[in-house]
Formats: sequence, structure tokens, C-alpha cells
Amino acid sequence: MHLPFRYQFILAPSITVILLAILVAYTSYELSRIYDENEVTVYWEIQHDDIQTAVATIGSLNKTIANLSKQISNQDDDVFFAYLEQSQILSDRLQDENLLELFPQALRNRITIAQDLLHEPERVDPTILLNSINSLLPDIEYQAKIIAASRRSSYIDNHQKLISIISRLTTVQIATLIICIIVAAGLALWGLFVIRKRFNKLQTRAQLVCNNKNLNNKNQQGDELDNLENCLVNMTDKLLHIVSIENVLHGVENERRRIAMDMHDGVLADLTAINRQLDSNSSLRTDINSIITDLRRTIDDLHPQVLEILGLKAALQSWLDRQQLPTYHFDFSDELEKLLSLQQKINLFRIITEAVTNIIKHAHAERFELILREHDNTLILCIEDNGIGMPEKINPDSHGYANINERAQLLNATAEWRAARFATGTCFELTLVLTS
Repeated sequence: MHLPFRYQFILAPSITVILLAILVAYTSYELSRIYDENEVTVYWEIQHDDIQTAVATIGSLNKTIANLSKQISNQDDDVFFAYLEQSQILSDRLQDENLLELFPQALRNRITIAQDLLHEPERVDPTILLNSINSLLPDIEYQAKIIAASRRSSYIDNHQKLISIISRLTTVQIATLIICIIVAAGLALWGLFVIRKRFNKLQTRAQLVCNNKNLNNKNQQGDELDNLENCLVNMTDKLLHIVSIENVLHGVENERRRIAMDMHDGVLADLTAINRQLDSNSSLRTDINSIITDLRRTIDDLHPQVLEILGLKAALQSWLDRQQLPTYHFDFSDELEKLLSLQQKINLFRIITEAVTNIIKHAHAERFELILREHDNTLILCIEDNGIGMPEKINPDSHGYANINERAQLLNATAEWRAARFATGTCFELTLVLTS
């Protein structure tokens, strides 16, 4: 199974996180069960405390009412307030809905009657109140025993369930953690093995490229590492190709410069010297002047000195003026002179002259436009004519097309041909991102 690199990278942590998330969910579920069991125990504990408080309060009321009936003058106020307080406590306990739900209906009805006496004990004869609550005492004590038994039962059940839940939860947690460790370690080792294997393959191919050996690039579906490998190979091949083109073109320019200098200092100088020695009316002098003019044009085409001295615009305008051209429009942004290096100017000059020469020789155009402008730090060259247009399929082996493409690659520029905005014709556009 060949997984993409991004999946190999996240496989181990993803599975670990999923297992831990399941463990957290299961732990939360068991903790909720523990909470529910504790709530049951707390419920019986509260009911037990309430009914025991009620029973104890009835006993206290018996003593308080007995003391109140003795009418000890110096204790009347304290005893009476104790009587009111204990009556309120008993009333609150017997009004608890949770506690009343545990009593039989008959007992609840009797408690409701007694509540009327407990509601305002200061207006009720304490003896009547005492008789009323004492009639309830045996039944309440009996219910207290039932609630105490339920409380003990809930404690025992809760203890057993807690032991079972904790034991099961501990087992699941330990097992899950062990599985997480084993799975994470296994997947990590597997991923390390696969990645090392693929990087070794990449390293081997890179070494082959460095040794200038041919590589058989096959179209394979791959992931990021495969793309990186192919990209490295393609970039290396392209870099070697561009470097070789640059070396060739640089050598060609140097050879053009050398030939132009030799012709200028040799043949042209000799012809000029001979011309000066001839009679001004001699027909031979006219022919020599024509040869000198053609030779100067050839020398300038070989190596335009105007380009180095006055710049690209002047060199292009000088070259255009020497050609037999149809009607044309030339537009040049002067800021490009500062943004372009000499080598870029030379390559652009060769591309433009090649493209315009193709218009002269093949397009049969009546007019064309040559525009060089700068926009957002990008050079845009557009040459558009109204000629017969380019063939449907350009021959990539043609000298002019190959020369333009090679120089565009050397400039790291993008070149494209498309239909012109005229009724007929071709538009050649080159874009070059300028570095500041």
C-alpha cells in the first residue's frame, strides 16, 4: 500500500488521538455512572438525616412542652422560644417533598393535618400540638427504620458498583494506553522506514543527476515526495539546459563582438584607406562606399555598439531605421533602461529583431506595433502585426522560433504567440519579472 506522504506523516498521531478520544469518552461515561450512583447514596443520606431530625425534634418538643406546662416564671420566655424553634424545624422536615414521597398516603394525610398546627404554633395549645405529633411518632419511627435500611442497602450497592466500574475503567485505560503505545511506535517505525527508503531513492537519483547520467522519467502518480523528486530532476535538467544555452549564447555574443571588431579594425579600415586614395569621380570609389555602408550595417548587426553606449531604445530605433519595414509604431518605456542589465538588453534586442525579421520575411504585414512597457515591476513586450498569421502548428525546430524560446528561457521570461487584435495577424507577447 502506497500512502501519500501527508497521510504517512499524520497516520500515527491520528490513530493515537482517536484511541485517546475514545478512551476519554468512555472514561466520561463511567464517571457519569459513578456520579449517578453517588447521587443515589446522597439522596438516601439526606432523607435519613431529615427523618432522624424529625424524630429527634418530636422528642425535644415533648420535653419542651412538658417544661412549658410547669410555668417556671424565670424560664417562660426561653422555653417558649425553644418551643417555637423546634416546631419550625419539625414543620420544615415534614414539608420536604422528597421525604413525603417515601411515606404511605395515609401518613401523608395525617402529616398534612398536623402541618396546620405546626404552621402557627404560637396560636395553638401546646398540649393539643403534642398529642397530634405524638400520634404520628410511631409511624414516623417505622418509616425511619425503612429509610435507614434503604440507606444501608444503597451504600452496599454503591460500593459494589464503584468497585466494578473502577476495575473495568482501569482495565480499559491500561489496555488503551498499551495499544496506543504499540500502534504509535509501530506506525512511527514503519513511517521512518518508508521515508528513509524514499529519501535514499531520491538521493540516488540526485547523485545520478549530479554525475550527468541519463534518467528515465516515467509518468507515475505520486505524492509530495515523488513530485519533489521529479521536480528536482526537471529543475536540474532545465538548469543544465539553461546554463548550456547561456554559455552558448554568451560565446556567440563574444564571437560576434570579436568578428565585428576585426571587421571594423581590419577590413573596414583597409577599405576606408583605399577609398581615400581613389579619385573622387571614380566609379570604383562609389562601389567601395556602398561596400563600406553594407559592411558598417553588418558590423552593427553583429554587435550593436549603440546598445552599450546609448541603451536598448536607441539600438532598437537604429536597427528599425535601417530596415525596409512596413508602417510601424514603436513605444518604449524609458524607465526600463535603468531596470535592465546589459545581458538582458542584449537578449531582448535579439528576440525583438528576430521577431520583427519574421514579420518582414513571412507575415506579409502592412503594419505592426512594437511596445515595451513596465507594469507592476514586470516588463511586457508586445509585437503585433496584421499579416497572414502563424501556421496552426509552429515548427519547434525552426531557427527563429528556437532562438526566441532559448533566449526567453535564459531571461526566465514567458513567451507566447496568439491571434492579433487586428482582423488577421499574430501577437507575440513576452513577460519578464524584473528584480529590484
